[in-house]
Amino acid sequence: MARILLVGDRPAALHEFASGLSKNGNVVGWASSGQEALAIIGREKIDTVIADEKTRDGEGLDFVRVVVKMHPLINCAVISSLPMAEFHEATEGLGVFMQLPVRPGAEHAEKFLQLLETVDVLMNL
Repeated sequence: MARILLVGDRPAALHEFASGLSKNGNVVGWASSGQEALAIIGREKIDTVIADEKTRDGEGLDFVRVVVKMHPLINCAVISSLPMAEFHEATEGLGVFMQLPVRPGAEHAEKFLQLLETVDVLMNL
């Protein structure tokens, strides 16, 4: 079971994706802003953060930079419209393990969970 925090203010657009993430007992939480997400991370155990391209108070990548510095063991993924090469350049060194499309669906949730499981296995070797 993973504790996943979605950070962004588009719950309707991400509903199908969030539903797919909640399979197998995963707990999915929401925060509309980076500040709200940091407060949640400070009081709850969060395994993975998925930041939307924009949050209520800023850019998703800026939020991930803060999370990586404060909580380096939290896995991070980002919803982004950047082309793959630009995304790689923008996230290099941050440890972001996945770029998701702007409108991720259930199939993206399944792929995300498979990759998350692989990351967990590697972390526990």
